[in-house]
Amino acid sequence: MSPSPESSALLSRRVARALLGGVLAVALVEAIASTVVYRPALQPQDWEAAAAAVEALPPDEPVWLGTPWLGPRARLHASRLARWDAVAPADLRGAPRFHVLGLTGDRWAPTLEADREDLPPPTLVGTESLGSLELYTYELPEAGTRLGGFVEDAAELRVELAGSACRGSGRSWKCADGRVELGVVEVDHRPRRCLKLELPDGATVRLRHPGMTTGNVLRGHVGVHDFNARLRSDAPVRVRVVVDGQRVAQWLVTDSQGWWPFAVHTEPGVHDVELELSAAVRGTWQRSGYEAGQAHAPCVELRALQEAGT
Repeated sequence: MSPSPESSALLSRRVARALLGGVLAVALVEAIASTVVYRPALQPQDWEAAAAAVEALPPDEPVWLGTPWLGPRARLHASRLARWDAVAPADLRGAPRFHVLGLTGDRWAPTLEADREDLPPPTLVGTESLGSLELYTYELPEAGTRLGGFVEDAAELRVELAGSACRGSGRSWKCADGRVELGVVEVDHRPRRCLKLELPDGATVRLRHPGMTTGNVLRGHVGVHDFNARLRSDAPVRVRVVVDGQRVAQWLVTDSQGWWPFAVHTEPGVHDVELELSAAVRGTWQRSGYEAGQAHAPCVELRALQEAGT
């Protein structure tokens, strides 16, 4: 026996009301979830406390972020976090004691783990609660002491390209057919402060610090700027380290190796330290073919460190 038209209409209205109730219930759940997830996690007083705590730290102890996405806002509140050693560090070397600011529980970050490289894990020696933030203090004696570097001592550098001296002010050098600039570049989606090189094909640039105070090791990195340029050229970079006129090490590095670290042993003292770099080709391959004007630009940094047990 088939249902009457009246009973069918009643059933349809009940189903419609049930569906409408379900939609409203889902909407209510989503509204509550959104309120919880996107509620302000940090209050103004948290940032005030964090800024005061960070500014009170010793000036020679770096501060990094355990919650990297807080970077833009953190730099607005704490000027220490806007310094180059906080924004674009080469690695964790040269900082036997440092601090990490993050949301409660964010004691470490993938960026810090990458910058640790082959150092042992640091020791957590202190935690300061700052509302929804925490400031963690670490010690890492194996990181050594930083004595100087090509980036911070850029005004002392002598730059030469293809045997001819380049003219510059300590931040930018103009060569006959190239350029060297101190700046911040992108390597592997991270900012790095280094000396950016734009060189003719196969030419060698020499960066020389004639009186560099050294410890027992020189450490540096080389990488290639710009994601798009790396996609469009795989030209290798040759890196050589020269101390007091003697070549002590050399490597061939490709842009696929990221922020590539290198190190050489030195005797403590004052030495003439030189980096020699050359790239196979300057440009990149575009749809129209090879374009020398689209620079495939390596970037390099070098520091002198005194390390225990090196």
